[in-house]
Amino acid sequence: MPQIFSKISADDFQILVWKIEEPIAFFESFPASWSTPAIENPIKKLESVAARYCLHLLSPEFDSLVLVQNDRNRPFFQDSDWHISLTHSYPFVAAAFSPKKRIGIDVEKPGRNIEKIAPRFLCVTELEKWKDTSNLLTLAWSAKESIYKAVGKPGLSFQKEIEISDLDQNSGKALISTGQEIDIFWEEYPEFSLTVALI
Repeated sequence: MPQIFSKISADDFQILVWKIEEPIAFFESFPASWSTPAIENPIKKLESVAARYCLHLLSPEFDSLVLVQNDRNRPFFQDSDWHISLTHSYPFVAAAFSPKKRIGIDVEKPGRNIEKIAPRFLCVTELEKWKDTSNLLTLAWSAKESIYKAVGKPGLSFQKEIEISDLDQNSGKALISTGQEIDIFWEEYPEFSLTVALI
């Protein structure tokens, strides 16, 4: 069972991380009331189904809930106060939930010419701190993805509206343009970075 045990933890949220090694049929055990997007690409479909499987494993209370997607394809539980987030970057998927706070989770593998795109998602202060360290740039990108999911505001600018204070420990703070402070948690693995944001 390729569940990856994360050290990220807090009283007000739970996460589950998985490395896909099984066929799609293995993951299709979540409730029938949970929608899955109509995806043609077999890898993308496998990622989506596996992420829902992870969410299902997090709590038996989710069995009676209806999982739907908003107009931006973000999953949420209909008529429920649970806050959830899913992420995938093959072969890694993860799910997170919080009963009290808005939550975002992101898995990010190294690559994607991160040094080249960094000036587009980091403010000047962040870029100056992390420009020479590829893994911190990847971690910053992942943290901003998590924050974006937690905030849920379409068009939120990574560069202009989100600022991360530090990436030295395994948790920290970020500020967004509304003045809200966001808790962020992260962990680095050999093959990927994992971040969680809470509001």
